[in-house]
Amino acid sequence: MTEILAFLAFILLCGLVKILNITSPSLPPNLYLKDRSSAFVQNILAACPIFLEAYVPPLIWGKCGHLQTLVYVKMGRVMLPVTEGQRHHKVMPDGATMTFDIYEPKRDHKKGDFTALVCPGFGNSSESPYIRTLVDYFQQKGYRLAVLNHLGALADVKLTSPRIFNYGCTDEFGMMVEEILRLYPQTKLLAMGFSMGANIVVKYLGESKLNQTKFICGMSICQGYDVNQAKPLLMEWENLRRAYVFFMTENMKLLLRKNYSILFGEDAKKLYGPVDVDKIFSSTSLVELDENFSSQRAGFSNHVDYYTWASCRHVMNNIDIPMFVLNAEDDPLVPSVLQETAKRYAATHDKCIFAVTKHGGHLGHFEGGIMTPAPITWLDRAVLQFADAITMME
Repeated sequence: MTEILAFLAFILLCGLVKILNITSPSLPPNLYLKDRSSAFVQNILAACPIFLEAYVPPLIWGKCGHLQTLVYVKMGRVMLPVTEGQRHHKVMPDGATMTFDIYEPKRDHKKGDFTALVCPGFGNSSESPYIRTLVDYFQQKGYRLAVLNHLGALADVKLTSPRIFNYGCTDEFGMMVEEILRLYPQTKLLAMGFSMGANIVVKYLGESKLNQTKFICGMSICQGYDVNQAKPLLMEWENLRRAYVFFMTENMKLLLRKNYSILFGEDAKKLYGPVDVDKIFSSTSLVELDENFSSQRAGFSNHVDYYTWASCRHVMNNIDIPMFVLNAEDDPLVPSVLQETAKRYAATHDKCIFAVTKHGGHLGHFEGGIMTPAPITWLDRAVLQFADAITMME
């Protein structure tokens, strides 16, 4: 009996080791570049040792993309700093009130005045834990930050028009850009987007050369690139993507319920006509939710139309300013096939560094320790080193 229990315990231990990928090696990220010998790339790599060093996740669970992602979702970051910013409100042409928070640097930057404009991920805001950690980290290094709050994401800021955030509308980000340049006409801008926010940033930069002239660089973190290509992948159970989409859909419906009176009230009916609310709230995936909206002409949340292959791949190809693009091989939401867009972009643009880490999950990239990770993640350090490298070139 003892031998049987010992054998079962051994099998269980082997299973855990395999699931957690504990034996998987810690490696430097794979770098995709057009010309590694170019002066730009050599300068970046000299200033960013993180790209050449092994990324070492927490020993017990950090090599499992699911746990990296779930820890990010549930905890965000460890030892959250207190961030105090000033909230700004601007009314858009359609009556929507967009907000963003400005955080002043905690010391002078050695090279001048720099402002990082941050576009958070799906349903996130300046109050999201990973954004708070990033803000404090950059403030300590001499950067001002402006963080966009997606429409409907803040509990204490009510919608003023029947419209909520979507995957590709760049209007709110563009308004924040103009306001920062009005308030700080001498500052130099860096663009930074996370997940859905990365798509918005990339789309904004690629929409016109004029938009690019306002920035010294862009950073795209854990972007999915093309929702039309992603739709069938997200509906598959491989790597539990269908489960992730279900919970994302529930979170989206929660935001819709919180803003129910304005999104489904009389003003919305006048603009878009009546909608079958029960059908919308019965959706079990973002794809189904979007289709139910669009089929009922509910234009205030038609996500998919804004996030097409053309608006991502081809618009991204228009970007000529320095870019840092980051994904992880084990990201459960962004499988490797979706990262081909970034690989093609990096192969054809002189000033792009596309890094793919072996581990990290989706917006996780926790590092250090056996169980408890360091407060600052590999992701935080990577974007700061790239930002510092670019500012040193100014």
